[in-house]
Amino acid sequence: MEAALDLFSKRGFHNTTMAQVAQRAGVGVGTLYQHFQGKEELYHSLLEEKCTRLLNTLLALVKEEDSTEENLERLLTAQIDFVEKHRSFFKLYLSEQLATLEAVREKLGLKADVIYARFFQLFQGIMDQGVKRGELRDLPSVHLTRAYMGILNSFFFDWLKGNLDSLRENQKTILSLFMKGAKK
Repeated sequence: MEAALDLFSKRGFHNTTMAQVAQRAGVGVGTLYQHFQGKEELYHSLLEEKCTRLLNTLLALVKEEDSTEENLERLLTAQIDFVEKHRSFFKLYLSEQLATLEAVREKLGLKADVIYARFFQLFQGIMDQGVKRGELRDLPSVHLTRAYMGILNSFFFDWLKGNLDSLRENQKTILSLFMKGAKK
């Protein structure tokens, strides 16, 4: 999977063949097909492994007794650590998610959508709790979650494109924009 990640992130999913992945991994193509039915399954396995690892890390960090802001700060730190450590994976994931061809979206997007929904549910639960405690405005938690994820993803995109030097330097800004807004 690491060989596939390296090639997918450098050449793109569609410009990488199973033969190239096998060669990079130092195995025969037949051996690769014994583990994965095709390139899509290999991509899905890679996607699921990395995202499940991040999700499990985040789930373990949520503490119901802590404030919404404390939980979000802890999760944001973990996300930044993970994204910085696995930059090539997230670049691949986001580029495939942004693919404009509907056929590509139908083929690769379903599994990614299920995984994204698991992350969304985690953060929506935190937002629900924040609204109930009066720490967040009385808005539907789905809207609060979209706002948070939108802020977070925009910073991740800019970092991956090279427009930001450091996510860590922007961590307080991300949290402040969500918790306090842009109002002076």
